[in-house]
Amino acid sequence: MTVNTVHTDGKKHRKTGGLQSPDLLMRHPASSVTMIIIGIMIFGILAYFVQQNGSLVKWDLDVVNRMHAAALSSPAWIKNVMLAGYYIGQHGYTATGLILGIYFLIKRFWKEFFMVVVLYAGQGILFLSLTSLIARPRPVFSENIGGVISYASFPSGHMLSAVIMFGLMAYFLVPKISSRAGKAAAILLAVLMVLFIGYSRFFMGAHYITDVIAGTVLGVAWATLAIMSIEMISGKVVKENE
Repeated sequence: MTVNTVHTDGKKHRKTGGLQSPDLLMRHPASSVTMIIIGIMIFGILAYFVQQNGSLVKWDLDVVNRMHAAALSSPAWIKNVMLAGYYIGQHGYTATGLILGIYFLIKRFWKEFFMVVVLYAGQGILFLSLTSLIARPRPVFSENIGGVISYASFPSGHMLSAVIMFGLMAYFLVPKISSRAGKAAAILLAVLMVLFIGYSRFFMGAHYITDVIAGTVLGVAWATLAIMSIEMISGKVVKENE
């Protein structure tokens, strides 16, 4: 992997300016590894209990039925707002990846470009592999809100996408914000958008609550692992070239 450098008086310096990785995960490997382990553990526990088809699954079914009954009786504008979560999580995710990928390609920010490529490719592989392996049917209702998706339910692909999309944007943008209040607002907005997409999928009866949680923690684990690994590889290449 190449790095973003310019030559000045025979020395190599990393390009500055624009949206670039702050290398935070590489600089805090203990915290990063802890996030990965916790995410994988929570996902594994949920996957185990889902496949056991025990009390957690019964609770899941009861909760989603209660939520769906409340959703059906909600005003049309609320249903439309919740439907927006579907489009943001799917089409917004695709658009964000294309925009970031093209931007980094034009700027020749190769480390960041590979982050987008690896994260997005990995999301697809994880989603298709795990949903096929666990093969949990989606909730079934006599009356649906929005379209019915044929893919298996566990984990939620929308939540994997949401964590990657808003996590990446926050990771690149927050370091560029000068004020602490601005940084906090940007992080809060990213978290709220992820929660909104998760709640919208649950509200519409497309997922059980455990699907949403599993997709979220898996997204955090995968994003952390991919970004930290690419930062470390890039850091080693920079040292070798100095």
